[in-house]
Amino acid sequence: MTRSSARAGSRAFLLACWVCAAAGAAAQPPAALPRPFHVIAHRGASAQAPENTLPAFARALALGVVEVELDAQLSRDGVPVLFHDATLDAKTPLRGPVRDHLAGDLVRADIGSWFDRTHPGGDRRWAGTPLTTLREALETFGARLRYHVELKDEVEATPARVIEIARETGQLERVMLTSFSRAQLERARRIDPRIPLCWLLEGAHAGQIDQAREAGFAMVGVRIDELSEALVRHAHARGLQIRAFGIESDADIERAVALGSNGMTLDWPERLVSRLLERMLAPN
Repeated sequence: MTRSSARAGSRAFLLACWVCAAAGAAAQPPAALPRPFHVIAHRGASAQAPENTLPAFARALALGVVEVELDAQLSRDGVPVLFHDATLDAKTPLRGPVRDHLAGDLVRADIGSWFDRTHPGGDRRWAGTPLTTLREALETFGARLRYHVELKDEVEATPARVIEIARETGQLERVMLTSFSRAQLERARRIDPRIPLCWLLEGAHAGQIDQAREAGFAMVGVRIDELSEALVRHAHARGLQIRAFGIESDADIERAVALGSNGMTLDWPERLVSRLLERMLAPN
């Protein structure tokens, strides 16, 4: 084993011990931080590899991160495909929304070339990396990851299809469904009330948190520039976890931690990993 691989393995082990609260293990996080605390690789480690692809999720794992966020939209033939944007135009050779295309065409579409253009200076080139399906991601990584699956479209059938695939692949217990659409989350809840749900809020306020509790959701997501100590306290007092999104800087990371959030999604989870390990290893 090389020195660099040994360091990576040690780092991954320590982080896994720390974040295991989210995965159900027994290690204790530092007292200043809430438990569980979720380090979530946004669309995978999307600063290092094309978002929502198998390489991005593999990169997250290599960093020791066990939770990933991924965006699911239905293809024309009803297959949940992982893609974020409203249209394919900017990031692939295809045009229009995901729902206008067959899954077989979508999973041949190259998103790696877009990544190479927009992320110069990376450690490798990604041209030719295709889109993938939810099923392929769950089957590839299985129990090694936990999955925050965002219901990205408003198609009524999407929650049922996502739940069906999570069940068929044996990963349902490792899935949390998230959405900006309360209607989509409520559809999911009617299908299976046991699935944890996270409502992503815009213009977050205490009334929305109350609504989330009444709806039986497990978590709310709040944009970092809308997150406040009062909102965090309000969520925790109602038995809800609260996490931050829209993280764009180290200052955002520190702010989300300082306000007491239960974690965050970010494109470069290694920056958060470093801070958590510093807190773990710091003398009391």
